[in-house]
Amino acid sequence: MLKIGEFSRLSQISIKALHIYDDRGLLRPEHVDTFTGYRYYSLQQLPRAHRIMALKEMGLSLEQISVMIHQDMSIDELRGMLRLKLAEIEQHVREEQRRLTMVEFHLNMIELEDKMPDLNVMVKEIPTFKALYLRFRPAEHQIPTIGEEINRLIANGEIKHTGQHIGAVYGEEINPENYEFAFIVPVTDEQSGDVTLSTKDTLALTTIPQVLAATIVVNGHGEPDLFEKQVLLERWAVENGYSLCHEHRAIHHKGAMHHVPQSEWVTELQTVIERRS
Repeated sequence: MLKIGEFSRLSQISIKALHIYDDRGLLRPEHVDTFTGYRYYSLQQLPRAHRIMALKEMGLSLEQISVMIHQDMSIDELRGMLRLKLAEIEQHVREEQRRLTMVEFHLNMIELEDKMPDLNVMVKEIPTFKALYLRFRPAEHQIPTIGEEINRLIANGEIKHTGQHIGAVYGEEINPENYEFAFIVPVTDEQSGDVTLSTKDTLALTTIPQVLAATIVVNGHGEPDLFEKQVLLERWAVENGYSLCHEHRAIHHKGAMHHVPQSEWVTELQTVIERRS
């Protein structure tokens, strides 16, 4: 018979863990001295101890190990339990790989800029929402003209907006000289139909589908800076294992329509992405 300390050294299981396994019924001592309370184990228990440790190394919980040891599991049940664990580990590896690429990206940016980058990216599920939508290829001054009219229609109550203003840019390359633009005006359920503008364009009432987006929030940036940030955001998405959908949104939580100086703007940039298989 082996004292608990000797069995601990042989099995490489700590004394504390042996106490826990005893309490859980996973590995009870062969004998407990009724006078001293000392626990004694036998060499024949080493295979069971090693089995417990091997299953624990796979990441299985003590509850799962107990089921595997004490129940007469069929091969299909055992296969199912291990497949579930495999899927859990694979998901964990994917998450850690994502964190690794994020850290590597920031390190690369630090090497390029010699400072901590302000590209703090979050990946968000953007839920579906109701909106008035107008997409076009901009001509000179067209965007500001339409934007001003939309603001007037909001002010007089013809557009039942939710308080957000979204501009979207479309194209395989982010190019401020060549792109398609869309006004996306989120509205409440009180909005009853399309809105025709004085330019004869129509803001169509539609449902914007749910998307996945890489997002950042920036302060006090004008249009050239926003295009530059969108380029970096697109690069981040590609380097972190996502496919691009060539749609870039700017949500002006605080911007020109709020009649504040550019230094006080708060804009959320979104690049629509898909998880790469």
